[in-house]
Amino acid sequence: MKKFLIYSLFAVAGTSLGSLITWINSHSNVESFEESTILLESVLAHSNTKITEDNYACEGKPVKTVGAVFASIIELNNLYKRNMLSYGCINRTCALSVSSCKPWQDQECGNRILKFDLNEKNEIETNTFTCIDMP
Repeated sequence: MKKFLIYSLFAVAGTSLGSLITWINSHSNVESFEESTILLESVLAHSNTKITEDNYACEGKPVKTVGAVFASIIELNNLYKRNMLSYGCINRTCALSVSSCKPWQDQECGNRILKFDLNEKNEIETNTFTCIDMP
């Protein structure tokens, strides 16, 4: 009986500690590694820019502008209780994305990504806007 109580105590303590670590990790604000950052205001300045057919792989509304994709990312983020937005730039490639994936899910989740490149002056190259939906 004593062994059962000890094993039960360890199981409860392990479960509690694991749950606490998972909760803290999913709610913490960890800075992503970024080489350069461009303000979202600069992206919105290009909201009327059309995304070319070759660069558009998103489902939904037929309006294929940067502003429409930006708005759809914000709307998708609003569907979930936790903020699933991410934004950052690495090697002059920037991406704004929303994810519906929880850490424990490996199916039935997805991402919508608005990706674009920067030139040497850290200005947005308007012909590189890309919308990607990942299942």
